[in-house]
Amino acid sequence: MVRLKSFDNQCVRITDSDGCFFDGICSYNNADYNEHEFGRREGSLQIVNFLFYESDIKSIESLEEHTGPYGKFLDPFGKLEEMNVEDGLDSILDVLYCEENEHVLRMLRCLDYHFDPKNNCEFPCRWEAYGALMELEDSVDDEAVREETNRLLNKWRPA
Repeated sequence: MVRLKSFDNQCVRITDSDGCFFDGICSYNNADYNEHEFGRREGSLQIVNFLFYESDIKSIESLEEHTGPYGKFLDPFGKLEEMNVEDGLDSILDVLYCEENEHVLRMLRCLDYHFDPKNNCEFPCRWEAYGALMELEDSVDDEAVREETNRLLNKWRPA
């Protein structure tokens, strides 16, 4: 098995035991920490609010050398952001207020996709998410995040 600690603070693509892949900047949690915090004594990688325990990881690929339109990420957003939208406003807020601006931008792109009626997305917390974007715009320091948030607010402003 790959040593998880070697991926600490790197942008990675994790493929889980079900074959799903998740991209993100991860942090390493050792078994002692996970046992104390989550009741499971096993090392893991954490991407924002998702834990990937070592035994649930099929493979890990570093994206550190990748450069493209989304920086180190291969896509504008992915399964992690989609699952956070499915989980509702609290999960969306976890990402919007995380310390990694790249994750915030990915969530904003995902929200843009879900706001668009032509994509036929079920998005029950649409207007709560819009309100969260208004609060984010007032509190964020990163210029790219502020600009993207402002763009979305203008684009999806209720009539």
